[in-house]
Amino acid sequence: MRKPRHICLFIGTLGPGGAERVMSWLAERLADNGVNVTLVTLSSTERDFVQLDPRVERCALDMLGSNRILSKPWVNLRRIAALRKILRDTRADTILAFMPHESVLAIIAGRLTGRRVAISERNAPWHRSAGRPWNTLRRLLYRFSHVQIAQTIQVAQWFEQEAACDRVCVVPNAVLPDMPSESNNKVVSNYSKASRKLIIAVGTKAHQKGFDLLIEAFSRIADRFPEWDLALLGLEENRSDGGLSGADIAAAIQAANLRHRVYLPGRVGNVGDWYEAADIFVLSSRFEGFPNVLIEAMAHGCAVLSTDCETGPRGIIRNGCDGMLIPTHDAKALEGGLECLMSDDNLRARLSHAAPAVRERYSEDRIARLWFDVLGLNTFKLETSK
Repeated sequence: MRKPRHICLFIGTLGPGGAERVMSWLAERLADNGVNVTLVTLSSTERDFVQLDPRVERCALDMLGSNRILSKPWVNLRRIAALRKILRDTRADTILAFMPHESVLAIIAGRLTGRRVAISERNAPWHRSAGRPWNTLRRLLYRFSHVQIAQTIQVAQWFEQEAACDRVCVVPNAVLPDMPSESNNKVVSNYSKASRKLIIAVGTKAHQKGFDLLIEAFSRIADRFPEWDLALLGLEENRSDGGLSGADIAAAIQAANLRHRVYLPGRVGNVGDWYEAADIFVLSSRFEGFPNVLIEAMAHGCAVLSTDCETGPRGIIRNGCDGMLIPTHDAKALEGGLECLMSDDNLRARLSHAAPAVRERYSEDRIARLWFDVLGLNTFKLETSK
């Protein structure tokens, strides 16, 4: 393929999620290699959490609004028109979109302007519905993109079987550097004291991450392990996911009489400090794509306990060697896994010692090479700009 000179990256927001971090990191690596990059969001800059490299041009459409395609079709027509204008003004020859809505819009705008289009699902599509009209559109239109990027084999198979795609590539996430911690720092010792043991979980989506199941499991064993605390990082009170909000999780903590043992710091800019302080990292998800937080926790040497989701954890964790896998949707299994790790110092030490090998399997350079191959770049620097 012809080498891109200018790439447009397109995503809904630059919030605190894993997809946003991956796109920000990719933008920086492209800039390191002399590619001009414009990053476009549907949201305004007021919702930004992830920091961009100054070499990356930022374009905020401020058109987040509703994704209801039937009741407000002109919203999406305006989005497509705005995206077409950006592609023409920047003379970008490639557009890469993350997420279902953005991928559909990118295919239409890219095809109308003769640009190469790459799209990527960042979760398990069969679990994360985009809404019936959008689900239909992605099944009809995804095949018209030039390349489709999945994070796992299972999602690649979905592209092929459900959307009739035939140019699918698998690119997992890399172990990314810690986020800049100039804002939203939350000092660990302000919550759980150094003399106590700490379990952490990280996520913005309460239902997907199974935080209700985790609270239920922890509440059953909290009295037997009075020296342990639990912190759930990333939750926002008013954000709802699958009918479950941060406020609902706070209410469950209160009902279990655990408000002095379970902490909700909210958005955290210094997540690396929390990984370093944690004795156990738990991923209690009902489903996943390819969880950044899991490989980050392992890279920091956490003893990890994870549900065995259809995609993601089972391809990352070597069960019993560098982490533990348990069944999904099962508070009782979570309780048993937590109890096993909390009661066994030697097991935690063994898993913690083995976990950082994930840095080699998912190194920045290895994953960046995969992205560059997918995007048609034949040059790549091993050294970053930092």
